[in-house]
Amino acid sequence: MLGRGTRRAGCREEAKGTDVPGGLVSAGEIAVRYLDRFGRQREHPVAQAGEVPFEELAPLEQPVPYPGRQSFVTNAWASATDQLLACGSLRQQHCAILLDRDPAVGLRSAAPMELRWSRQGRRHRLRPAFVALRGGRREVICVKPEQPTGRWQAEQEVLAVAAAAAGWQVRVMEPPTGVELDNLQLLYAARSPRWLQEEQARLLARQFASPRTIRCAVRAAALPPHVGVDLAYHLIWARHLHTDMSVPLTPSSAAWQGEDR
Repeated sequence: MLGRGTRRAGCREEAKGTDVPGGLVSAGEIAVRYLDRFGRQREHPVAQAGEVPFEELAPLEQPVPYPGRQSFVTNAWASATDQLLACGSLRQQHCAILLDRDPAVGLRSAAPMELRWSRQGRRHRLRPAFVALRGGRREVICVKPEQPTGRWQAEQEVLAVAAAAAGWQVRVMEPPTGVELDNLQLLYAARSPRWLQEEQARLLARQFASPRTIRCAVRAAALPPHVGVDLAYHLIWARHLHTDMSVPLTPSSAAWQGEDR
């Protein structure tokens, strides 16, 4: 399990001990800091950063636990691109699961940049949770905190100015919770295509021409129960099959081909 007490989590989710940036900030006042492909630290005006491939770069800093807290950082593996994302909070990791299941998302990186600006004699910085390519456009992604503050809202305004100058899109994500999260974590564990046998996958998928339980379909395909259930979960993860994600996912859950309902 990943602990909650970690640094650099999703657009600096924790607001304690930080001043709210005051006043309007222009694009000319914002710089972006990152590590290039060779690990060298770079800093440019944000208007000059539009072509930087942040989604291919390493984190500006590796997230680390706060001293004295029982927590650690985990890597979230992006199965679509074979990238490891170092997540500094559970909320960030859960959003990484959503990104990995989104077929429109290509290369992505966790916290590869930091926006920096000064206001009222104080320095401020903002580190988005992810940068990803979506449909050929660079998307800067923040994780919405559990309790948004005025400071967080002000930072979003600064990010909007920076994005307009650099040509980025901005997305604010909320992590899944409850039953949806439990189901996604089951599917996430079965997402790897490395063990997938295409013939078995096609055979099992054919059993879902109409809604039926996963257990019945596995039996009809004459697959070993543990193999068949994992394969069904993989097909649901890949959106080749659909199920009701608002109720707990089990081998007794119904699944079907075609459009989601």
